[in-house]
Amino acid sequence: MSALKTLLALAVVTSLAGESKALKCHKCVASNEDDCNRQGSHNCPQYADACSVITAPNSIIKSCSYKSFCDQARRGGSGGATVRCCFSDDCNKSLHGSGGGSCLLR
Repeated sequence: MSALKTLLALAVVTSLAGESKALKCHKCVASNEDDCNRQGSHNCPQYADACSVITAPNSIIKSCSYKSFCDQARRGGSGGATVRCCFSDDCNKSLHGSGGGSCLLR
C-alpha cells in the first residue's frame, strides 16, 4: 500500500511540474541579427533554463539553451564563436544585453 502512495505522490509532483511557466527565447538561424529577430520568440522546452546567442562571422544562432552549455562555453568550449547566455524571457533578442538577463560572455 505504501508503494501505491509513493507512486501517487510522484504522479502529483510530476503533474504540477508540467504546469510551470516555460522560458521564452528568440529562436533563429540567420546571417544577421535583423533577419534572425524576424523569426520571433518561442516557448522553450520545460527543461531549458537559459537563452543563448551564438555569433560567428556572417552567422547568428539564437535559441533556448541550458546553463550547463553556457558554463562550458565560458570555460572555453565555444570553438572560436562568441556565446552569450541570459536567463529571462526574450533576453536574447538583442546582442547588446538589453533584455534584462545576466549574460555570460566568451
